[in-house]
Amino acid sequence: FAIIGMAIAFILLVLVLFFGSKTKGATRWISFGGLAIQPSEFAKTFFIVFNAYCLQKFYFAKAQFKYGISFLSLVVLLTLLVLQPDFGMTISYSAIWMTQLFLFGLPWSLIFTLICFVIVGGVGAYLGLPHVEDRINSFLDAEQKNYQADRAIDAFVNGSYFGKGPGNGVVKKFIPDVHTDFIFSAIAEEFGIISCSIILLLFLYLITRIIKRVMEEEDLFVYLSLCGLMMQFTMQVIVNTGVSLSIFPTKGMTLPFISYGGSSLMATAICFGLILAFTKRKYHRDVDYGNVGSL
Repeated sequence: FAIIGMAIAFILLVLVLFFGSKTKGATRWISFGGLAIQPSEFAKTFFIVFNAYCLQKFYFAKAQFKYGISFLSLVVLLTLLVLQPDFGMTISYSAIWMTQLFLFGLPWSLIFTLICFVIVGGVGAYLGLPHVEDRINSFLDAEQKNYQADRAIDAFVNGSYFGKGPGNGVVKKFIPDVHTDFIFSAIAEEFGIISCSIILLLFLYLITRIIKRVMEEEDLFVYLSLCGLMMQFTMQVIVNTGVSLSIFPTKGMTLPFISYGGSSLMATAICFGLILAFTKRKYHRDVDYGNVGSL
């Protein structure tokens, strides 16, 4: 299922570069019969499972071959993302990939090499991509005003503990993309900080439940898949809420199950469908692991 999904997502990522619609200087969406799709959202979920499968399948293969396939698939996807450009999604893919490899048992020498690549890539993006430079500069410079971030904080202040009530938000009307990237601020203004805390506790409960099942898992493929899927979900929650609270630079990342957006909602639904499939009690696979099961 993941391999088929990866193939379809890859084709769509290529088509986006030629037939995609340009929004805010980036080409990330493609339309089919009036329905807009962001292929990178789906590709991320399928890539996690695909990468876990490759690492488990070639566990006893030579390091060059084993890590080569995983690294090559990542490079192809990142190249398509950079061409859009979508630097935030590039970071997300890279972080999930490195997490899976670290849990798989990557040698420290390769970990150090990857860290160097990340540093070089981050500096290169800052120097070569104007919008990345602007976002980072506005975040680091306390005297420079960031309109979206400032209005988001105003929404929290205006909502206080219990909020202004459904539909009574005022500040949210002046926040661009409030229905997607800054939905957490709208919730804070209309339902209050206490409601926001309850939502975060619900997310935390889901994450801890996944971690509990991961710690009990002996199947390497399922273990790596669950860790990657959990990382995807956790990153979305942390980044979206962190941007609303001005903890991170502005980044277009949705809040799972809450933000408006068909692609994000469907991708999150697929992500949790896979998590449920991997964690249900009757799930098993007939795999000859050799020494893998004792790791």
